[in-house]
Amino acid sequence: MELLFASFGGLGILCGFFVIAAGNPVHSVFFLILVFCCASCLLLCLTADFLAIIFIVVYVGAVAVLFLFVVMMLNIKLAELNESFVRFAPLGFFLGIVFFLELGLSIEASFDGSDGELNMPWVGLVSSGEAINYFGEILYTHYMYVFVLSGMILLVAMLGTIGLTLHHSINIRRQSVYRQVGRDSRKAIFLYK
Repeated sequence: MELLFASFGGLGILCGFFVIAAGNPVHSVFFLILVFCCASCLLLCLTADFLAIIFIVVYVGAVAVLFLFVVMMLNIKLAELNESFVRFAPLGFFLGIVFFLELGLSIEASFDGSDGELNMPWVGLVSSGEAINYFGEILYTHYMYVFVLSGMILLVAMLGTIGLTLHHSINIRRQSVYRQVGRDSRKAIFLYK
């Protein structure tokens, strides 16, 4: 079981690297789907069946397919991606360092210093009863603020993506709805004899 867990974990990390290293955005989304599948297999190895199925249904079935659809519909040129990568590399590096520092601090805070056991009160609840009921109770009580914060982060990420990919071409004629609706009908119809 440990070999299976390690192989899925290693494959997930490798696919995660290829998500950001692939030159083609469509290939990146395919590697993202593989990362989600590996995470689902890891959850199956941990006997968290409900979470594994939710990963497949929600992330692979909805989110990744939506990403794939959006990436295929947008006309993203490789030169624009390379230019954006160089421009945002320092910010990405800084956010990566902050992420790994937070991850290290949370892992360190979860373990007791004396015998190395987990210091989380919800671990006993999950292992003692019905996993789905306790999962909902834990998510919406103990981690309610983190849950809402993750929703806000996803909203900001969605708005940022829309802002980055929204381009107005100058030579395309556009329809002005306000001008059309606000037009006076007496000046719109002319009678010529």
